[in-house]
Amino acid sequence: MKFGHILTLFAVCFLGTAIFSGCEADTGKSAAGHDDHGHKHAEGELPAHGPKGGHLFKLAGTELIGEWIHYSDNTVIRVYLLDWETKKAVPCEGITITPTAGDDKTPIVLEYDEESSGGEKGIVYMLDDERLNRAMSLGVEVEYMVGEEKFVGKIAPHAPHDH
Repeated sequence: MKFGHILTLFAVCFLGTAIFSGCEADTGKSAAGHDDHGHKHAEGELPAHGPKGGHLFKLAGTELIGEWIHYSDNTVIRVYLLDWETKKAVPCEGITITPTAGDDKTPIVLEYDEESSGGEKGIVYMLDDERLNRAMSLGVEVEYMVGEEKFVGKIAPHAPHDH
């Protein structure tokens, strides 16, 4: 087979795959301008980023979603609890993060951030702590207290990047 025929066949296959897969133009960036890091949005999967531009994770046994944000210029971590649509923040009474890697697995209790919560009680929790910042990229378990109920989610290890 001639090289031109092979190239034409390849182009037709590629075009057909794009058309029939429902492919849309994708810049590789989320609405907040962040790289999507390979996250997908499909039934049962989470959007690439939450409403604050942070990472999302599921909580076991509930439709609630966790969102966490880290920054490139400091060691602050902010954590939110969201409804299943990831559109509305859900108040909670406390957030504890337990490292799952390393020698020190002592739980880290986040502080209620009244200023960032905009007057709503229990919306934003944060901590400016180097140990917490390192633990977030190595993998942690996040525990939310909503009334007397405890909801737990896991954040898998991942490569550090800016958000």
